[in-house]
Amino acid sequence: MLNRAGSLLTFVVAAAIAPSYVLGQNAAQRSLPVERRVMTFYYPWYGIPEGPGGAGRTIHWGKIDAANHDIAASTHYPTLGAYDSHDPQVIEQHCQWAKAAHIDTFIVSWWGHGDYTDRAMPRILEACARHGLAACIYYERVPKPQTAATAAQDIIRVLDKYGSHPAHLRVDGKPVVFIYGRAVGELGLTGWLEAVQLIKAGHRAGAVLIGDQFSYGAARVFDGVHTYNTAGSLAGRSSAEAQKWAAATYPAWVQLADAADKISTITVIPGYDDTKIRDPGLAVERHEGELYRVEWEQAIAADPHWVLITSFNEWHEGSEVEPSLEFGDKYLQATGEFAGRFQSTRRTAHAPAVPAAITPAQKEQLRAVLQKKRIAVLPGPESMAFWWLLEIGVTPKMLTWEGLVADGIRPQDYPILLYCAGETYQRTVRTTGDVDEALIRYQQAGGCLAALPSLPWPFYYDETHKAVNQSHRFGLTLKMGWEKPPAGVELRFAQPERRLPHLPERLEFPASGDLRWRGFYDQSHAVYVPLLQLRNRSGAYLGDGAAYAQPATGGHAAYVWFGLLRVPEAEALLYDLFTFLAARVGP
Repeated sequence: MLNRAGSLLTFVVAAAIAPSYVLGQNAAQRSLPVERRVMTFYYPWYGIPEGPGGAGRTIHWGKIDAANHDIAASTHYPTLGAYDSHDPQVIEQHCQWAKAAHIDTFIVSWWGHGDYTDRAMPRILEACARHGLAACIYYERVPKPQTAATAAQDIIRVLDKYGSHPAHLRVDGKPVVFIYGRAVGELGLTGWLEAVQLIKAGHRAGAVLIGDQFSYGAARVFDGVHTYNTAGSLAGRSSAEAQKWAAATYPAWVQLADAADKISTITVIPGYDDTKIRDPGLAVERHEGELYRVEWEQAIAADPHWVLITSFNEWHEGSEVEPSLEFGDKYLQATGEFAGRFQSTRRTAHAPAVPAAITPAQKEQLRAVLQKKRIAVLPGPESMAFWWLLEIGVTPKMLTWEGLVADGIRPQDYPILLYCAGETYQRTVRTTGDVDEALIRYQQAGGCLAALPSLPWPFYYDETHKAVNQSHRFGLTLKMGWEKPPAGVELRFAQPERRLPHLPERLEFPASGDLRWRGFYDQSHAVYVPLLQLRNRSGAYLGDGAAYAQPATGGHAAYVWFGLLRVPEAEALLYDLFTFLAARVGP
């Protein structure tokens, strides 16, 4: 399948050696013409014995008690009753409802070639064509062996089947594929960086891929970013609290995509309740439609390219807007009102959240310095730090755990070693803790281990996801802070000395997102330099969000709290941090 691209082997080699070059190729494909759209996640996985898809079986509904309007695996009861997703009349009715509600696109859950959902796709596309709607697949999982090549082959094959259909969603003539978070995690962003390039090189019409992750790296790897489900953030909130959350969160999502010149999306849900299929499960109160209303209001105000609705008919999780016995067509009516309003306006130009503090000339100067210093990165890099380095033209040496143990790493070759993963690492290759010992030897020889993670606590879990928390062995003396900031407490970061000149003297603690706090503290380090200290309004010290240390055992350590890599000032922080480290480590 992939051999149709004559230069593909050369391209793959280039991707493995110089990911910054590939990232630059992605950047060159930005500024696609994107029209307003209202989309909904659509599930074609239901079957009943008398239906054309079920063919004598019940699929995905569980036990059906029509007399009592109860379905074992469905939170609510559909107005159509338990139906068959392959039934042309059902698909026709869904298209009619969607059209009336100003929904223009179905994002269709897709689970592999020959799967039940795959067999429904041709009928969905045909019905969409009749009603002036569009559809595309929601790519749910990567087939084994779960490599960039297998993902690319899988997606190219599905685009070969459906991508040229008149009803298939396109941007600038290229077919669109949404990638679910599970599939994103199966390869990681570095894996998807390669997969995206293979897909675009291997499919004659190209492709536009929208990844399920709001992160700096995802906005550089994919052509757009989205999230499937916001239930975890909305659970337990009143409609007023949900409005406040959306007002703080939605603009940040749009700004993230805009900064990379990618497709911006916002997801709204009417509610959520999976307690019938999961124990204990999760429920988000609909507040008689108020939750949906405040989300839509804030989505329109944030002005994205697309608004996504979770969901049209995910009955298992109670997030459907399809008419039900419990709610009638209330949520389709509301969708029509807000979607029509959204589609009737033109998108405006968006100013950056924070004016650029670092000039292209400064980035070029830092690139030249870091190329001489040379940087290596441990496996699984996800945080902004790694992707920002690629973007400015610095290509870190990509290590493997096996190579780290077998060959080691010398500070003379790579004075700076980055941990840019979440909280997990492979601790053991051959003997228990041999990765730890390799890292300790690197530091004792004078190397600098810089932890710039994408989650709160680096080196916390091993490869079996057992909590081992070895970070202190590498001079990263972290302490638990909180899972959520204390209510009503004003928090800000301050520079004890102006060692980060492109940052303001004070920086507000983030207002939304994952705010789990893990502070860095001086604990018998030979040298300790706090760079950003977290304090409350009264000035009480709560730990360091950025710091540099020389552990008593030797070498160097640096740390940046993961939340600081998501604030608008993160680029300035990284520029100043790498400038600071370059002056202190290596030859």
